[in-house]
Amino acid sequence: MNDAVVPPLVMLIAPNVSEQMGGEAMKALQILRELKRVLPETLQITHDRNRAEIARLGLAGVHFVSDTRLSLLLWRSVVFRPALGPWFSWKAVRLAEQLAREPASAGRAIVIHQVEPNSPVMPRWLSRRFPNVLGPINGNIYYPRLFRRHESFSAGMRRRLHMPLQWLRRCLPPLRRDAELVLVAGGERTRQSLLAAGMDDGTLVDTVDCGVAESLLARPRLTHHGVNLRFVHFGRLVFHKGTALAIRALAQTQLPIELDVVGRGPELETCRKVVEELGLQGRVRFLDWYERHEDLIASFDAYRGMVLPSIEDANGMVVQEAMALGLPPVCLDWGGPQLLVKDGESGFLVRPDSLEAITRGIADRLDRLAQDPALAERMSIAARAQAADWRWPEVVQQWLGLYRSLTAQRVGRVPNAV
Repeated sequence: MNDAVVPPLVMLIAPNVSEQMGGEAMKALQILRELKRVLPETLQITHDRNRAEIARLGLAGVHFVSDTRLSLLLWRSVVFRPALGPWFSWKAVRLAEQLAREPASAGRAIVIHQVEPNSPVMPRWLSRRFPNVLGPINGNIYYPRLFRRHESFSAGMRRRLHMPLQWLRRCLPPLRRDAELVLVAGGERTRQSLLAAGMDDGTLVDTVDCGVAESLLARPRLTHHGVNLRFVHFGRLVFHKGTALAIRALAQTQLPIELDVVGRGPELETCRKVVEELGLQGRVRFLDWYERHEDLIASFDAYRGMVLPSIEDANGMVVQEAMALGLPPVCLDWGGPQLLVKDGESGFLVRPDSLEAITRGIADRLDRLAQDPALAERMSIAARAQAADWRWPEVVQQWLGLYRSLTAQRVGRVPNAV
């Protein structure tokens, strides 16, 4: 077979591929669908817990890793539960090698691409037989100093030990070796973490964490006219999403800004109490969640902008979706949104220097957007233009070029762990 004509057979690996298991699982699902549009033979390996949903979604070419006595023991132990990630990686790579045996013997080029998790720290098992791709990796993101008193003990320990452990990994011969290609989506913070672990800078290639669906960019861009006091915050209601910060900002706006909170999660009751405490019952609505994502997207027509004061998002798919539709985002100058939003151009970023600075900063930006349709329209146009650069087909074409280069110029050394 001529590799210049016949593309490689790509085998994706992700522990979860789902619409129901959070952002990483959703991203893995999008990657599978988008790669299959270009490479229909693409295979996916995931955990058996995804089987029912994969069947519901009608996805073909998906293979499953089932639990073993060892994995169940790791889960029940709690202390050793973090070892489940490497265990799954080992099982999935072994399965990929088995599935690849026949096409490889027929001369087909093979690429094993471990999509998730996006952590730069978690060790992964790599194939000895075929080229390995990791990523998009997007990590080394922790709470700003202002919020560290809210960290769990384990999160605080991970933050403190992150770089020391990475330096330790580079000193351990079996763990210092890297994959042939690592897709880096977290900018400099992720790159520095990977380099600290001993990865070769030549294997690191920058990419976006997540693409934008063509269906979003095919929709008419939202246009902004007159005064509009309505904003939306959507996603899982957990502490690090900053829902309570968005609500507290309303108490400091000059205009009677309104906020729709779309989502569910453990912070819901806390947020309801904040609304009552500040007397904002007439200005904040809790809308639970839309059963269909399309209905959520359709609802954006009513709003002037979206608010996501997240303190730990490594990327921010919801920010990308809002920008693709022309809905200006107001976020913190931290983590993933910091890499997505051009402050003052395609949205606003507020420095997390103090609680007062955050709430006053958000309030000021909401007031400005609400009463200035020309500003909102300029940001809407800029946001859509940025999002067009993230369209999935272009991301997939970048990866396809890297796959082909990888199989055409394979490095002789192939490690077995990273």
